[in-house]
Parts: sequence; C-alpha cells; structure tokens
Amino acid sequence: MKIRNKLYLINAAVFLLFSLIFTFFIYSSFKLLDLKDLQRDAASVRNSILRVEYANRAVLNSNEAPVHNLKWSGEDSAQKLREFSENIDLAYLDDETVESIREIQKNFLSLDFDQYMEDLSAAIFEIRPKIYGTSLNKQIVDITSSSDINGELYFPILDITVMIKNYILWHRPLADAYVTITNDIIQEVQDQIRRIMLQTALTMAAGIILSILVIFLIYRNMISKLQHVRTGIQKISSGDLLTRINVNSKDELATIGTNFNLLTETIWQKLNNIGSIIHDMGQSLEEEETSLSLEQTILDLAIENTHADSGAFYSPDHINRKVRCLLKSSRFALPFEDQSLADELPFGQTIIGMSVLSGESLFLKNLDGQNLIPRKNMFEKGYISSCLILPLIIDKEVRGLLCLEKNSEKDFFSDMDYENIQSFIEFSAITLNNLAQYNRLIENSGLNREMEIASDIQKSLLPPRLPRVSNFDLSVKTFTLKGISGDIYDFFPLGKNRWLFCLAEVEEKGIASSMLLVILRTLVRILVKVDQEPAEMLNNILDNFYETTGIETALKINLCLMEPDIKTFHYCGTQGQKMLLFDKKSNQVKMINAQQKGNNRFISVKGLLRKDVFLLLMTDGFYAVRNEHDEIYGWEPAQNILQKYSDKGLSWLQDAVNKDLSYFERNLEQRDDRTIFVARYKGAKG
Repeated sequence: MKIRNKLYLINAAVFLLFSLIFTFFIYSSFKLLDLKDLQRDAASVRNSILRVEYANRAVLNSNEAPVHNLKWSGEDSAQKLREFSENIDLAYLDDETVESIREIQKNFLSLDFDQYMEDLSAAIFEIRPKIYGTSLNKQIVDITSSSDINGELYFPILDITVMIKNYILWHRPLADAYVTITNDIIQEVQDQIRRIMLQTALTMAAGIILSILVIFLIYRNMISKLQHVRTGIQKISSGDLLTRINVNSKDELATIGTNFNLLTETIWQKLNNIGSIIHDMGQSLEEEETSLSLEQTILDLAIENTHADSGAFYSPDHINRKVRCLLKSSRFALPFEDQSLADELPFGQTIIGMSVLSGESLFLKNLDGQNLIPRKNMFEKGYISSCLILPLIIDKEVRGLLCLEKNSEKDFFSDMDYENIQSFIEFSAITLNNLAQYNRLIENSGLNREMEIASDIQKSLLPPRLPRVSNFDLSVKTFTLKGISGDIYDFFPLGKNRWLFCLAEVEEKGIASSMLLVILRTLVRILVKVDQEPAEMLNNILDNFYETTGIETALKINLCLMEPDIKTFHYCGTQGQKMLLFDKKSNQVKMINAQQKGNNRFISVKGLLRKDVFLLLMTDGFYAVRNEHDEIYGWEPAQNILQKYSDKGLSWLQDAVNKDLSYFERNLEQRDDRTIFVARYKGAKG
C-alpha cells in the first residue's frame, strides 16, 4: 500500500474513532441533561408535597386562615405528582422506584382533595366573621382557658381543627415516603451522573489511547522502514557499496530502496569496471610491451560492460590526419556506406572522422531521425540498431576511438550504458597515455629523459598545487626514484573549515604503480564524506580498493584531517605509520602512532592544535632507509631538524631532511620514492 493511502487510512480510522467518541459524548451529555432535569423535577415535587402540610398548618395558625393558599398548594402538588409519574426520564431509574412513585401518586389521589377543600372552606366561611383578627388555634386556646366556654364558637372551630389535623395525619406518611423516595432518586441520579462522567472520561481516554496506538502501530511500521532505508543510505554514503536496502513493501519507501540499490549497483559497476581495466591492462602489459594487446583489452571490456554486439578500435594519426581501424569484432558493421574507407579514412569524413575531429562522444540510441549513420533493414548485411562513438582524449587530443554497436532489432544501448562507459573511457585514455610514455621511457636510454617522462606521469596523478588554507603554512615534496613513483598525495576540503591530507604509497613500481594509484586516488575522492572521521574513511577506502582491484598489494596510507577553526586534528594510518608533531613553543616532539582494533579496523587519534605546532608526514622512503652499515635512518633526524631550524621555511626544512638522508646513505643510490609533508598551524582566526 502506498504511504499516501496509509496516511488516508490513518486519518479515516482516527476520524471514525473520534466520531464515535463524540457521538458517545453527545449521548452522555443529553443523558446528563435528562438526569439533571429529573433530579430538579423530583426536588420540585417533593417541595410541593411538603408545602401542602405547611399550607394546612397556616390555616390553623394564620390570622386570616388562607384557604386559597392551601387550595393552590394541593392542586399544584397533585399536578406535579401526576406529571412526574408520567415523566419519560423515569426510565433511567429502576422499576421498583418508579412503581413506588406511582403508588404514592395513587394514594394521594385516593382522598378527594376537592371535597376536603369544599368542606373546609364552608366551615371557615361560617365562623370567619366571629374570629376576625385571630387564628383558629389561638381562638381554641382562648376559649379553653376561659371559665365560660362558648359552645357555639368552640365546637365549629374544634371540628375545623380536627378536620385539618386528620388530613395532616393522612398526608404526612405519604409525604415522608415521597421525601425518602425523592432523596433516593436524587442520590441515584447523582450516582448515575458520576458514572456517566467517569465513563465519558474513560471512553475519551481510551479513544485517545486507541488512536495513539493505531497511529503508533502504523507509523512504527513506516518509521521502521524509514530507519532501514536511512541506515542503508548512511552505509552507502559512508562508502559501503555492498549494502543493499531491502524494504518488503509496495510503497514509496520500497521504490526509494530500489533506486538506491540501482545507484549503488551503478557506482559499484563503475568501480568494478575500473578494477577490471586495471587488472586486465596490467596483464596485457606484463605479456606484451606493445599497446595492441592493451587496445584489444579495452575493446573487449567496453563490449562486455555495455553488452554491445560488436565494436571496433580506431587509432588517429594526427600527422597524416588519417584514422585507422586497428581492431574490430567479427560482427562489426561499418557505420558508413563507403567500403573503401573500412581500414583508413580521413579526418572529418564519416561519423568516425567527425568524432575524431570534434573530440565529442556520440550516443545514437536508435537511428530514427538522424543522418549520421545510414539506416538499413534488419535483414540486410551491416544492420545497426544502436551506436556509441567514444573518443579517448588526453590533453584535448584524441588518442583513440571506440565504436560500439547493437546489431539486433529492438535492442538499444541505455542511458546507463552510456553513463557507465564514460569513466571507463577516461581511465582507458589515461592508461594508453601512460603506456605511450612508458614505451618512450624504455626507448630512451638517457637518464634525464627517463626522469622527465616519469615526472610527467607522476604529475598527472598529483594535484597541481596545494590549496591555500589561511590558518596553515603547507608544503609537500616528492623526491622520485628513477622511473615512475609509487607515492601519491592529495589535499582537499571536506565541508567548511575541514581539510584532509592523504599520503599513500604502493609496493609496485613503474606503470603498474601508476594504475593502482589512479584507482586509489579515485576511491579517495569518491568515498570520503564530509562528516566522516579518518578511521571510517580509511576502512572504506581499503575495503573498496581490494574488492575493486582484486590485487593483494601492501598499501601504506596516512590520513590527517585538520580543523583549524576549532584547533583540532585527527590522524589515522595503516599499520606501522606515524605522524610527527612538534610544538615550537615548548620545543617538544611527539610521535603519533597509527592505531588499530583487534579486527583490523582502524582508529582515529584526535589532538589539539596550538600556534606554531608542526605536523610532519613521511613515506618509508625516508624513515625506513638503511645505509651501508645497515643502520636505519628513522624519525630522529627529522625531529632534530625541526627543533633546531623551525624558524626556517617549510620547503627549506623538507630539503634539509632530504639532504640529511642523502648524506646518511652517501655511498648508496636512492632506492625508493620519498614524499614529505609539513604543515605549520598559525592559530585560529580572530
């Protein structure tokens, strides 16, 4: 399910859940209102019933004997009791309580209140003129306290008093029973209100918890996949190109994982292509001194890596301005009509000559809508469905040209084929150029000429100059042995105010060393990431180097990451490597040894920078040299020179170390390449 649909599902589920909670809340609210009304009505009926007794007593005790109040109270209580017994909200009460209410109503109605009022009103009307201004009770007291009892007044008043008290005696048990019931009703309603409020609170809490749980369960699955993708991307970005992101779903995360896997596969394929060309070209050079074997290897690898059906290798002659076909596969079809130009053609003629002249690659995915290659029917001889024209360029000059073809219907080169082959072409051109210079080196017996050609090859692998870093003085020098150097260095920024210096050497000499150094420097540039520590960088570089080249050669690598603004450096190196740190202010020297874990993983060493602190790195062409007495040069002479001559320039110090070494081995010739790097920290800005 797509992530968008999952989000819709989450929203729908949460909306439905909260709709149910809201519905329950509304229902509970209405029920609460009904119960509150029932509670209020019960209290009103209870008060009305109690007022009937108060009204009867008022007739006895009031000076005016307010019969009309008694009548109103009786009618009101009867009306309210009738309405209350018919109240639909009684359904919220238990059946026994409802039955008791109706029984009390029936008992109240058993006495004819109208007849009682009629008799009482008539009796009071007869004696009212005789007792004006006093109450019935007071009149009884006055009469009974007198020695002369007026029977004409006394007995009617007594009859009225008895009538009222009898009514009160009949009314009071019913009133007390109803008061008890209404009190129970009020208490029961209050209990129900509390239960409803508790249920509502629990329902809302359960709804919220359930919503959170639903969201958590669905999002946890999504977050788990995101974490899996994130972890995979981090591993890939840190240089682990063997990592694959596997997301078992059909959503966008699976698409992201698949795309990253394709990207990783593409990068890995490019590195394997480089490794293949390094290995196969090295084999070719070992077997044969001419370049024809190497060109055959380049053609075969190009056909293999692009899944081409056929191909040819053309060599341009810039003096005679001719292009010659040196090699071609059996199914190769000429990409032009004129068969007389099959073996040799002038610059600028046909698509081959045009590409040599312009130096531009041509990618003809299919031949529709173009006029560079003649179109043929698939049943005709020389049918081409797709074509790649790839010039090999060094110093803006075409040194060779590959023509790769697809010769089957509906079979075309892809954009990825074209992108992947670009790196292959670039390194093939460099290798052909190095081989040409190597052959010139063999042919030339003069030492000066050999050194010049070896220097040209070395310079093609090294940065033309070190970048300027405002907080540092920097200098690096290489003193090469006769031939081609096995040392390489690079210095470049990693994000803001982070600079990485890499110093490396290989055991191989000559052209093989240059090939290995090409791929090593390429891996350094590809795999090193902005936020990595040197140890992680070195682990990734070595893993990918050996996996790519398939060559178990001894690599000696030093990585020094400098962060001048925060006065920090990080150092890491392969086994046996060291960095010398000299503090001019204290005149103290410290050797920083490369460290490893038990599983052959490297560890970064972190240190602080102070003003006028020197960092020095050397290849073993310096410190591992032995003289005629089998004594090792070591690091101590470089330490002494730094301590004694730290006021001199960095270049002077490097030359001084080299001259001191030359004197140390004075009766022997130089036996290894030498590279020395010195950095002086000038202090943080401002």
